[in-house]
Amino acid sequence: MFSKAWWQQRLHRSRHMANRSLVALLVYAFAVGVGLLAVGFALLSDHAAHWNQDLYRQYPMLALALPPLCFPLILWVVRRWFWGAEGGGIPQAIKAIRNPQIHVVERLLGWRALLGKIIFTPLVLATGATLGREGPTVQLGAALMLFAHRIPLVARFFDQRALIVAGGAAGIAAAFNTPLGGLMFAFEELGRGKLTRHTSALLLAIVLAGLVTLIVQGNYAYFGYSKATIDWIDGWYIMVAVGLLTGLIGSLYGLLMLALVSKHNALGRWRSRHPYWFACLCGLALSLLAWTFGGQVLGAGYEETKLALQDSEELSPSFWLSKFLASLVCFASGLPGGVFAPTLSIGAGLGHFVSNLAGLDESAIMLLAMAGLLAATTHCPITAFVIVVEMVDNHDMMMPLIFVSALASVVSKRLLPESIYHILATQMRLPAAPNLQPHLQATAQATAQATEQPPSPSGTQPCSKA
Repeated sequence: MFSKAWWQQRLHRSRHMANRSLVALLVYAFAVGVGLLAVGFALLSDHAAHWNQDLYRQYPMLALALPPLCFPLILWVVRRWFWGAEGGGIPQAIKAIRNPQIHVVERLLGWRALLGKIIFTPLVLATGATLGREGPTVQLGAALMLFAHRIPLVARFFDQRALIVAGGAAGIAAAFNTPLGGLMFAFEELGRGKLTRHTSALLLAIVLAGLVTLIVQGNYAYFGYSKATIDWIDGWYIMVAVGLLTGLIGSLYGLLMLALVSKHNALGRWRSRHPYWFACLCGLALSLLAWTFGGQVLGAGYEETKLALQDSEELSPSFWLSKFLASLVCFASGLPGGVFAPTLSIGAGLGHFVSNLAGLDESAIMLLAMAGLLAATTHCPITAFVIVVEMVDNHDMMMPLIFVSALASVVSKRLLPESIYHILATQMRLPAAPNLQPHLQATAQATAQATEQPPSPSGTQPCSKA
């Protein structure tokens, strides 16, 4: 009744579907691993930041001595043995997505970068650096998910760029406990067309990483729960003002970051020739800022922002400016650590300052400024308002946040041509392709062979992408 060719085609399709199911389970297992890694990394990093706060309260002079002494030492160790672990992590993931050559991927997302980020980001935070763990979590998630591509069956169905996107976005989802924010980050910042052929499986992997955080740490909001609201009729002018202001400050923030690391000016060239002296000076500048403005300068600003949003603590009028300067100094040092969380803290401080001037509800304006500054820096308005909504579990602020994020992004694009992360990825210069180690050559060869599929019995090529 049925021909031999028909049975062969049925058998081939059944085997193909079984392989796809097995691959999906493997990818989901790695996504769960990303979630667990993000939770452990967060606990370790938060413990290091709290240790520095306790040290500053008990021995302030010792705490202020740490940055200039430790910054160059940590940078030297990282550049000597853990290359790829420098910087924030998000530009590294974007660079690997754009340039998936094996030497680029191995340098930025290999085991050295993975191990270096895990070890030295908490050490950097223990020195009081105004950096965050969220950007490094993106690099960790991308690196861990990329290891799945070394399994030939996975490499047959998924290209490594899509796995990097999914891993990085899973890192954001797990770091902030914002699964929807992770999805938006994948499309707006990392993906940009790389997920179209893998949407269902990889987006579920991103959500799984966020759910792992929810299961392990419980149902919590990153900055606590907020019931702040703002009336459109009475508050339209302040929303416009916050959108314009955060767009200008966000673009200035990005331009200053680029100026500090660019090799087209004298400061950037001196930084390139003397990286360890420059890191020492950055640490000294951070200590001087802390001496001038107080302990609020040290750390990413998570605790201060959370308490201010809950109306249990007032922020100093200089909080946003001190964080602005300190995060620039720490970013320029090249140490492991990101500016994602400091950007939110700067926005919170700016919103607190503006609300005191205008005599309006502090929490609402803080949320608007946080979303606006993040959108202006990343040029990802959807990601910005979704992450802020999820971080405080306040859906009443959704429409005002959308408006401010969109306006800030539009204003920023007039001055900052592209997302700061994409500009940094473009400017990142890596050494020429080295002689690959034997195990890397074997991995590349196995991956290439795995992606070559024979024609199906019906004479048509089966779908090779999940």
